[in-house]
Amino acid sequence: MKLAEIIPEGGILDDLKSTTKEDVIKEMVQALAKAGRIEEGTSKKAVKALMDREELGSTGIGAGVAVPHARHESITELLGAFGRSKKGIAFDALDGEPVHVLFMLLSSKGASGAHLESLAYISRLVRDDKFVKQLRDAADAKELRHLLGEADTRLSGN
Repeated sequence: MKLAEIIPEGGILDDLKSTTKEDVIKEMVQALAKAGRIEEGTSKKAVKALMDREELGSTGIGAGVAVPHARHESITELLGAFGRSKKGIAFDALDGEPVHVLFMLLSSKGASGAHLESLAYISRLVRDDKFVKQLRDAADAKELRHLLGEADTRLSGN
């Protein structure tokens, strides 16, 4: 699994405008719709699935990072989006701190293995405080894409 394969062009938001959990999830899902990876009618269902998952417990894992994720039958492929908030988002994170770096994952109901593999992959990435700082400090979406590509290379060994 590589982030470059699941995060489409247009799926990297370097300056999220939203300040609440639900609004930022909507903003990130809308980016995937705009990139042509989610049908417009599916957007509301994807947001609902993500918010339903948040009801089970916040995906704000701490240290300024959140990994909202959900599986839904209207999603046909493993999809990701990346968002960065310079101001920080109240995300009910485990440590109570605002979230600045978000990796969002959506997959089909039948893609449990790929979904879990992607969550594990992202978890390995965000345990690296230096990498998270680089994501927070990146100049723009192009630099963010480059950093994510370097992480793919580092983790895959090629």
